[in-house]
Amino acid sequence: MNALDTEKPTPATGSYAPDMNWTRDVPATQRLDCIAAADEVFTQAERKLAQVEKTGLDRGEIRVAAFLPRLPDTVVDRGCRRYASYMGKKFRQHGLDFRVEEAQSADALELLLMGAQVHDRIYGTFVFFPTPFGKTEDYFLRRVRPERDIEGLTVENTGRMLLNIKTVDEEEKYEGVAPCTAKAILTLLHQHEEIKNLFPRGAQQKGPTAVIFNSSPRIGIPLQSMLMRIGATALMVHPQTRAEDKQTYLKTADIVVTAFPAQSESDLVRDVKRGAVVIDCSTEGNLHPEVAERAAYLSTHDNHLGQITTALALYNTALCALWQRGMKG
Repeated sequence: MNALDTEKPTPATGSYAPDMNWTRDVPATQRLDCIAAADEVFTQAERKLAQVEKTGLDRGEIRVAAFLPRLPDTVVDRGCRRYASYMGKKFRQHGLDFRVEEAQSADALELLLMGAQVHDRIYGTFVFFPTPFGKTEDYFLRRVRPERDIEGLTVENTGRMLLNIKTVDEEEKYEGVAPCTAKAILTLLHQHEEIKNLFPRGAQQKGPTAVIFNSSPRIGIPLQSMLMRIGATALMVHPQTRAEDKQTYLKTADIVVTAFPAQSESDLVRDVKRGAVVIDCSTEGNLHPEVAERAAYLSTHDNHLGQITTALALYNTALCALWQRGMKG
């Protein structure tokens, strides 16, 4: 999933679900175009897959093993299943062998992951987190080889990305297996020239301020690094951040990214700076309707950010296939 923080989401039954019907009325001129950004990345992925085929590997031979932990009937579980279905459809449309297996326990998931790392025909692995088995995401990611990590979340791939200092233009050309959801947010920002112009092109130009309502290794941590290395001052809000600090950050941030499950109306992001760029990649939405009155550009929870994430996972799969072909000489 691409909208989860480090906190465990509560089951849908009895949990707070904000009324997000207002998102349907966001005008097209204000809404960030996730679908156009995704289409562009799918085109890039197709070109990268063509490079793979030049090595003698047919794309139909590229198998991706995806693992779906068996969760109770929750919003998160239903979201994971929808995402797995969409992801499988898109990968197969591009000619890849995409297979999903369910894991009933931590031991089962661990064994499946370890088996996928030594299978000759598997070139990529993907886990639909979170795992409800009393284990951290990192526990399972340590079983994944970096050259088969199409999510870009292993220590090796995240480390390479963190240490690769770039400018805003060079960032788009980074040839590494980067965390998909964080990279999707950056891709969406790059899609719009007015937003790109917020970032410095030279040493003398000052950059934007960004606040990220997420502290997970999937979104918050890599996104903070990605934004900072292209000139933004990026602040991360987590469960221990004081309420008054959150409000101060919101009122001054040029870019706001939110990805956490709201537990009550008071958790909804509301008082953003007028003219801010706001991206909500939470599962059910955690923006107050007043945000639409202040934001210059807006991407709500239902704005198909997952399509960009999927396109980047496909691109990462091509990179992983090239990596493994190189390892085989």
